[in-house]
Amino acid sequence: MANRDPKPGKVGAILPWRIVAGAWLHFVLPAYVIAVPLACVLAAPGGASVEDVLRRAVPFSGWFLAFYLVLSVVSTLGAAAIDPALRARRDRRNASDPRIAAQQSQERLAHAVAEGLRLFGDSSASMLTTIRKAQWDHGDSRFQALSKDLAEVMRTSAAALTSAPAARRAAITDMAAASLEGLHAGLQALLDERSRLDEGDAKTVARYVETRYGTSDSAG
Repeated sequence: MANRDPKPGKVGAILPWRIVAGAWLHFVLPAYVIAVPLACVLAAPGGASVEDVLRRAVPFSGWFLAFYLVLSVVSTLGAAAIDPALRARRDRRNASDPRIAAQQSQERLAHAVAEGLRLFGDSSASMLTTIRKAQWDHGDSRFQALSKDLAEVMRTSAAALTSAPAARRAAITDMAAASLEGLHAGLQALLDERSRLDEGDAKTVARYVETRYGTSDSAG
């Protein structure tokens, strides 16, 4: 499946250019209120009347708005230009820290289950609850891939239900239920494999202890 992970939680970080653009919009009025009156006062000759000072506000306002617009556009475009590099750096950092991938997988699971319960209600509640309560190992890349697939099923199902006519919604619900059953089968296979490996490790350690220290019967 295509990975269109929306990154729940920290995953949907606001793009830097949007932060910059929002900051310029947020501060335009305070900057105007401070800059224009101050410029009028400083540029006025000594002994100028209040009317003379106020008359300077119109041209200064035009210069201020032009300068502010140019500066905001340039800085926003600059932030947009460096955004790919920042994204690549963030992705490298996330890839080098397994805790981040595990946290994202855990958040994807919780979000996908909540979305499934909202979309399908009682029809898939039992399966979704079973999937959620399973012993997920979010540090394992295979479980992470499974949570991505689950999130993708919920995303595409939500889009399909939104655009589908009423006559097709039952079929979409059935299709999503079949996908959930397939995901549950894959999850169960991973859990069974993990259980076998854990039991094998336990047997290996038990044989080692028996070989090195003997059993309680031989000790007696």
